[in-house]
Amino acid sequence: MGNLYLLQFFKTVSSSWKKQYIKRYIAISGVFGGSVKSIRALVSGEIESIPRVFVDPDEVRSFQRTFQSIYWLLPKKQLWGKHEEIVFTPERNYTVYDFGKLLEDAGFPIGKDILKTLEGTTDIKDPGVDVYCIHGSNIETASQLDGDQSVSRTTNPNKLTEKVTDREQTKLEVCKTFSRLKDHKVYPGIRYGEHMQILLNPDVIDYVVNIITQTKVDENEQTVF
Repeated sequence: MGNLYLLQFFKTVSSSWKKQYIKRYIAISGVFGGSVKSIRALVSGEIESIPRVFVDPDEVRSFQRTFQSIYWLLPKKQLWGKHEEIVFTPERNYTVYDFGKLLEDAGFPIGKDILKTLEGTTDIKDPGVDVYCIHGSNIETASQLDGDQSVSRTTNPNKLTEKVTDREQTKLEVCKTFSRLKDHKVYPGIRYGEHMQILLNPDVIDYVVNIITQTKVDENEQTVF
């Protein structure tokens, strides 16, 4: 969420402000293109590795639908084509342009209104500052969801299963399009590149320290990450 928030923040300040106060931006595991898991959270309830005997996916889904941040994490239209299907069910398939209809079919029409409150705040825009991008690779991550029944079925809501394709890497590599990208580091494998484990990677820590200390920082300049 932090990287998405910063992108939106940079849209609200002037170039002169960024020039004065931001020396560099270090983006670590920035999910700039959104996450397919957020779709499953809204439709089925996302419980990850928690045993169902302890957690009711239906109850979790009701709770997660109140989190506006989950809607903010939905896959971005700028990366998925208008006709590129991302959720597959027997009745119909859905693209990133169909999230309102998907939520309506899943029995949550108010979700369409929540999506409207986020219009204009989820687009990907160049931050306009020096960027150092760090993320993982070679990690199986869902980029599509398959359902063996209609999303409108209210019982047994945890029915969307993850499907892995090579599309998922796209959302991490958005930073390669930023005009002031200074460096791009990729760390493969779950142990060193997974979304949270990468923060414990000693190579990443050393790399960040080197970036911060490689040039003199003026009193009013800040590094953000």
